[in-house]
Amino acid sequence: MSALRAVRAKKLPLRSLKSQRQRVRRVVKVRKQPAPRSRYLEEWRNGSDQGYGKGWSHGFHMGRCQSLMRDIPQERGILWDLKVMFVRANGLPYTAMDEGIEGSLRDMVREVIVVNPADPLVQIAAETRPDLMLVLDAFGQSLPGDVVQAIRAHGIRTAIWLPDDPYHSDHSMGRVPHFDYVFTLEKSCVKPYKLLGCQNVHYLPFGINPDAVKLDYVPTNFRKDICFIGTAFWNRVAFIDEMADYLKDKDVMINGYWWDRLSSYDKLSPKIQGYWLSPQETMKYYQGAKIVINLHRATEDKSHNSNSRQFPAFSPNPRLFDITASGTLQLTDVRDDLTNFYKPGEELDIFSSPQELIQKIEYYLTHEEERQHIALRGLARTLKDHTYRKRLNELLTITNKGG
Repeated sequence: MSALRAVRAKKLPLRSLKSQRQRVRRVVKVRKQPAPRSRYLEEWRNGSDQGYGKGWSHGFHMGRCQSLMRDIPQERGILWDLKVMFVRANGLPYTAMDEGIEGSLRDMVREVIVVNPADPLVQIAAETRPDLMLVLDAFGQSLPGDVVQAIRAHGIRTAIWLPDDPYHSDHSMGRVPHFDYVFTLEKSCVKPYKLLGCQNVHYLPFGINPDAVKLDYVPTNFRKDICFIGTAFWNRVAFIDEMADYLKDKDVMINGYWWDRLSSYDKLSPKIQGYWLSPQETMKYYQGAKIVINLHRATEDKSHNSNSRQFPAFSPNPRLFDITASGTLQLTDVRDDLTNFYKPGEELDIFSSPQELIQKIEYYLTHEEERQHIALRGLARTLKDHTYRKRLNELLTITNKGG
């Protein structure tokens, strides 16, 4: 029976009919605007699905990285019955190297004495009598030659490891003759140092300390499609300026000093962080990115280098190993010695121009499984071949054999 018929039949009061009509009108008003609510719900669901997919993919890849690290166990235990005095570089650009060398030495030799360049090194060496003093040379904080000679006078072997070759070779050329052993990360500098009269000069790249690699979930604020971390040297500025119209619409993070030099700074400023990152923060950004760019600095930049002899750069930078250790795909420009460390297209990939880099970014962002497999192979190669333990074992073998 309808409401009107019920009233007419005197089974329902008239006011009930009015209130029922009002309720019907209210229902009709609600039903007249379903579209916005439906659209927002659909957008929310799409965003939720995309976020879940990205989170799942990131977590799944990190899980595979962790499994790989378990499958490649690192050697442990003392290898050398030695006491080593390690002189840290003790500067922000060298923090990861300082920590990696110190941590690895502690697991390799009987005793490690860690000091800084400003400490009374001659006194410490005379009191502790180390078998070897290893110096990580820092530009602007190098040990004076007379300090090195005074330590050698106590019968203590001395070694220097140079992280800034060939960019500050003018500075290094005056330091290396004071040491018994010279180790450089740049192959092109070996011969010039020998011509100075240094008998024991060796090419020795840097590496990674697996104990410092924590491949785990990182918060979403560290996750980007594209990441570049490094100082804005002029060759990097010119390179990124050419890519600005492409990068401005991408999910990208650029970090480092002096990026306000960009002609395209206004376009890219929302994506730029102009402050120093700790090694731990850097690793989180590497892990959270889908692609990390490695762009070497130029050797001929007179505004930042002291390389008047124009020694070329054949060897890759230490960042090469840090990036692959993060389990992320690395796209790097080419150095002659690169293929002695990694296979391009299998363990990382390379580019030679801004246009080629853009093409490869586009390709790998749409080929996720291939991108992740290359990253996993790069991680495996790093854990097997490019650790500080392996590098330091080579260094200690040389310094203890006297050649």
